[in-house]
Amino acid sequence: MLSVRRRGKNGIYYIRGSVALGDRRIDVKEFSSGTSNADAASHLRADYETKLRHQLMFGPAAVVAQGTMADAFDSYLSKAKRPCHSDILRIGKLNERIGELSLREPKRAWEQFRQTYLADHAPAGQDRYRALFQAAVNAHRELHDLSPLRIKGIPFDNERVRFLAKEDRDRLIASYAPHIQPIITMLAFHGPRIQTALQIAWGVNGVDMGRGTIRLNHTKNAVIQSVPMHARIRQELLPIWEKRGWPAKGHVFLNRFGKPYQDTRLSPAPGGNPLKNQHKTACKRAGIDDFTIHDWRHHWASHCVMAGIDLITIMHMGGWKSLRMVQRYASVGTDHMRASIDRLN
Repeated sequence: MLSVRRRGKNGIYYIRGSVALGDRRIDVKEFSSGTSNADAASHLRADYETKLRHQLMFGPAAVVAQGTMADAFDSYLSKAKRPCHSDILRIGKLNERIGELSLREPKRAWEQFRQTYLADHAPAGQDRYRALFQAAVNAHRELHDLSPLRIKGIPFDNERVRFLAKEDRDRLIASYAPHIQPIITMLAFHGPRIQTALQIAWGVNGVDMGRGTIRLNHTKNAVIQSVPMHARIRQELLPIWEKRGWPAKGHVFLNRFGKPYQDTRLSPAPGGNPLKNQHKTACKRAGIDDFTIHDWRHHWASHCVMAGIDLITIMHMGGWKSLRMVQRYASVGTDHMRASIDRLN
């Protein structure tokens, strides 16, 4: 039986005890009811006890089925250490439209959201919502010791792979403003996402000039261990590091005013890419067409494949969550080998 006890100077009621059914029993550690109202606390205790008895009778799946999608979204946000701003926005959209639906049929809830809200979204955008929805449902199921649920992926054509020849790469890098060139060099030779590069710091958790290593914190998906710094990156960063007095902390890259770039991933109103205009100007100067600033990431991965690096390693170094996102580059290696073999005579 659960009991209610009043504690503290604010008179908040706490609930604790156990619920038994036959030889099965659930012990409940003391937790706050969040209220100093006796009737409200008693109602919460009774409701919680009913849910536990239901769980003893029918198992945890029945308890989950009693909840709503909003419960799953809350579980995900509570579990995530540092959810990115875009994920918080997507959770808000999901909660707004299907939060009241039952967790009894999560796949049906997903299809309803997809048909009513995602009809005009590109398949890749739909799949980002799907992956987040699945993660939220499974975060809630994990709390109740249930096996994970899988929502079928959205087929999408994400085959754009744009990369530059080495001479075009160097010409384009040289066409950026001087304070931008080190950033672009990092994009070209280590392949981070734009904001990952812009927010990197000096020191063991970022650019460690003493050890000659670099660690990219891919907050979107994963964190990798430090890897050796490419010689071109060291060549660009060494003068900056020495000029600033060999710092062990602080942002590596600063804008033209000497200030860190805004982290748009955490902004309440995320802005655009701060390098977009500089990139457009540089491409015009270099005579490079159809090459977005995000294509530097494609460029890096493509040249990794052509250098013989396996896809699993590229996935981890580039911070991709699944091999599916990297497999698009596999054909680059085939095309590169074909071009090489054609040079034989």
